[in-house]
Amino acid sequence: MIYIKKYDYSNLKHGERKKAETANGRELLKTAVLREFGVDSNTLIIEKGEHGKPYFSDREDIFFNISHSGNFVAAAVGECPIGIDIQVVQNVRERMIDKLCNDDEKQFISNCPDKDKSFIILWSLKESYIKAIGKGMSFPMSDINFKLEYFKDEAKGEFSNRSGRYLVRDYGEFVLAVCALGEFNFSVEENL
Repeated sequence: MIYIKKYDYSNLKHGERKKAETANGRELLKTAVLREFGVDSNTLIIEKGEHGKPYFSDREDIFFNISHSGNFVAAAVGECPIGIDIQVVQNVRERMIDKLCNDDEKQFISNCPDKDKSFIILWSLKESYIKAIGKGMSFPMSDINFKLEYFKDEAKGEFSNRSGRYLVRDYGEFVLAVCALGEFNFSVEENL
């Protein structure tokens, strides 16, 4: 299950904002774990894996991931490894596209009317995949290939190289991507 919430950080300074983003992410995770598993996550111990992926050390059957960008926070919880990424759409430099995308993805971006958003879609998918597999940024982004055609609002699919599925949704102002390495409920609860 996926949860998204919008917050107002306009009155916060940079350091205060970072703390608020972390606290809001944890609060959204707490809500998600309670609703989906009936467990108070305050009682669970969060640790980090070798590449920084957080997990509940005392409940290995509950998988989660959190992301935030701009005024938005997203959390995903389920019974398989998952990764989530939320990204506010912004201008992208051409060298980022060249560095992080393979030839098929560059073609996808060049064929889309909004190149910035197209890149953000691919970036979010790649980031959510890396978070799902728990490799962090040590995994080369250009080695991940999502074959997409231009879509309106939402795309779902399965991975060609391993078991799992993905969802990407365009909200206009931001993009949401979730990758799951198994069966996952892609329902979204939005509080925007």
